[in-house]
Amino acid sequence: MTRGIKIVWLSLLLVIQMTAVGQTGQGLLPYSNKLLLNPSYAGWNKNTSIWSGLQFSALPEKRLNHAYTLTYDWWSEKMQGGLAVHYYQGLIGALNTNVSGLGFTFSKPVKTGINAHLIPAIQLNVKTASKQWFVQLIDSMVEDYTEPPSPPGKELLRYQLYQPRAGLVWHTQNIEMGVAASYSFQQKLTEYETIRDDTPYHIVFHISGNKRGRKKGLTSKPFKTTPGLILLVSENLLITRTGIKTGQTDRVSGLYIQNNFSDNIHGISGIFGWKMDHVHITFAAGTAYSIPHKKMTFFGETTIGVILPMIDFDKNHPWAAPQKKF
Repeated sequence: MTRGIKIVWLSLLLVIQMTAVGQTGQGLLPYSNKLLLNPSYAGWNKNTSIWSGLQFSALPEKRLNHAYTLTYDWWSEKMQGGLAVHYYQGLIGALNTNVSGLGFTFSKPVKTGINAHLIPAIQLNVKTASKQWFVQLIDSMVEDYTEPPSPPGKELLRYQLYQPRAGLVWHTQNIEMGVAASYSFQQKLTEYETIRDDTPYHIVFHISGNKRGRKKGLTSKPFKTTPGLILLVSENLLITRTGIKTGQTDRVSGLYIQNNFSDNIHGISGIFGWKMDHVHITFAAGTAYSIPHKKMTFFGETTIGVILPMIDFDKNHPWAAPQKKF
């Protein structure tokens, strides 16, 4: 790719992601931004990272779900841990409800052996739900006696969500596994009962391995293959994604099988992306078949990430080799 084409792609993706209206639904598992998967990835490998991502899922019965996220995480030498902040914006389409929120994360790696770390983390999210702004504008222009207000009701503000989340990752040279759990507390902001398209708790399990490529019996570091499994469990949702991702010096690709056992939707997806110095651009897309509705569904994701490695330089011993990161 020439530098001019890279700039065009970056500009186009930024415009799409910053102007898109998000809708959130259950089951939108991330492909690229691991911080969305588990808060323990805050400050991962002592790097500074910025990720912008847009996910979508076209389901039967005209349910189109989207989610937009913007995350920023970094390593704090003073606290010897990772910190992260993130912004979330979405819309529960069936209920005409916007959801916007902010989150803060802290992770603390603990060395458990040679090239092994246990990384616990805590995250706090605060979200506000309101009636979809365009629907609210239309309802304000129509008299109540002419037509009743659209769902979820007349009031603009609906409820406040407080979502604490905990994560744990065990990382070694050959394997990486973790679990993240969250619980939502809802505070009503209207006198009428609010119906949420969500469940109070979500638990995510994930495991992946690292196997470097080999060429003529020698380990080839520019080539790495990563098989993995993700399992999402909640009160009314069970989703699994299993597959393999291959990373090279300038690109990444992967193939996955995803199953939504709760809605009986099963499909396949792929990911492809470019690495340009510190900038990562990835696209993921897939299709699935809904057995109850006998229809095809589609889902995908676009992300832009900027990863800045920590500069490990000792002024007193400039000749010393950099310390190993986790």
